[in-house]
Amino acid sequence: MRLVTLPGKILAKTNHTLIIMGDGAARQAVCVLDEALKAANRVDAVRQHLGLIERIASGKTDRGEVAFDGRVWITSADLASDHGGRLH
Repeated sequence: MRLVTLPGKILAKTNHTLIIMGDGAARQAVCVLDEALKAANRVDAVRQHLGLIERIASGKTDRGEVAFDGRVWITSADLASDHGGRLH
């Protein structure tokens, strides 16, 4: 599955950033934990690294790594293993 972010669907929440992604008619909620974002403005950090986040989310979805709540959760460990470090 090749997930891409839907326009206007990046939302800052209390301890994570929620992104609604889609592939055709399929939709997937993706959460990037704040601890993974090393930036003053986490929404800007997410936008800057959206391609990386979409690639990680797509891979996790393909592998069935979806949490009990139906969301894909992205942590600093996910970003470090795919990018060599945290988002800044």
